[in-house]
Amino acid sequence: MIYSTHTFELTLIIDTKKFCKLKDKAYEKAKGNYRVYYDEYDICHDEAFKDEGIKIEYHDNTFKKKIRFIVNPTKVLGGNDIKKLWKPNNDNISKLLRKLQEYIDSYFASKYKLNDFKLTRMDFTVNINVGDKKNVSAYIKVLQNIGKVKGFKPKYYKKDKKNKKIDHDLSFDLDGNSNGVEFTAYDKEGQSKQKEAKGILRLEVRLKKQKSISKYTDETVIAKQIKKLAPNSRNIFLDFFTDIVPYGNYYKKKEAVKLVEDNISKQKHREKMLRLIELIPKKKSLYLAQKEMNDRNIDKIMEMFAEINVSPVTISKRHKVDFLESLYSYLLAE
Repeated sequence: MIYSTHTFELTLIIDTKKFCKLKDKAYEKAKGNYRVYYDEYDICHDEAFKDEGIKIEYHDNTFKKKIRFIVNPTKVLGGNDIKKLWKPNNDNISKLLRKLQEYIDSYFASKYKLNDFKLTRMDFTVNINVGDKKNVSAYIKVLQNIGKVKGFKPKYYKKDKKNKKIDHDLSFDLDGNSNGVEFTAYDKEGQSKQKEAKGILRLEVRLKKQKSISKYTDETVIAKQIKKLAPNSRNIFLDFFTDIVPYGNYYKKKEAVKLVEDNISKQKHREKMLRLIELIPKKKSLYLAQKEMNDRNIDKIMEMFAEINVSPVTISKRHKVDFLESLYSYLLAE
């Protein structure tokens, strides 16, 4: 399994005069070559390096003017992030940093360097091939049954259904309450509209604030931060994934109950586990179900589910599948 740094965001903060001058120059250079345009959020997009795997954005905020380079390392290094994600190592990280510096020199006529930017976001990603679109959809639906978890809330609510850009059937999205982290699981084929992504469930952990990035590195120079974080993609991803997604295979409620009854001998433990299975769909949240139980040994209860390889989060009655293999069987495979 390849754990990759799929996207990172470089932010340059500059004064208003320089910001306007650079934006005007972007329009001038783009004439007849590529697009520079505003979106509905008043963000100016420059597609100068779009084909090279870099998106450029101008954020004209009231107090801070920002230019962002949103980088897809796999594409910058000439790869295809659907067929095969970038696997970071010392050599290709150095190559990536050299190429980034070249693009920055080219764009700013050597007036700014990579280390003039701040690292403001980093995404850690895996592609899991679960066979076909039907299986991808089944995993997303069962993950949605997790609902709210400790430290996270759903990123999108039912009221967002009016927003046509959000397809709730294609993803499960969580936003950290205060930790600067997002988690998403989505249908890569549905998102990319590319047939080669068929059967790919993409999972991503995003560090979106300085404090979440600084948890994993005390470096302040951007090149050193990337050198430290990228090779640690697996550990960073699993740190958050294991807090969000319980271990174990997924079953319909009736079968999960039977497996607990057949494999847990102590009545006290068995009753607690069965109560958790019962509460999760009622509360529509793993966290709220655990909170309702008010058991100081809830971590031990979760460990017992893991020991028998059964997830307390069950497959809904209305869903046609009866069984899904644990995502950990893919993630922990060599």
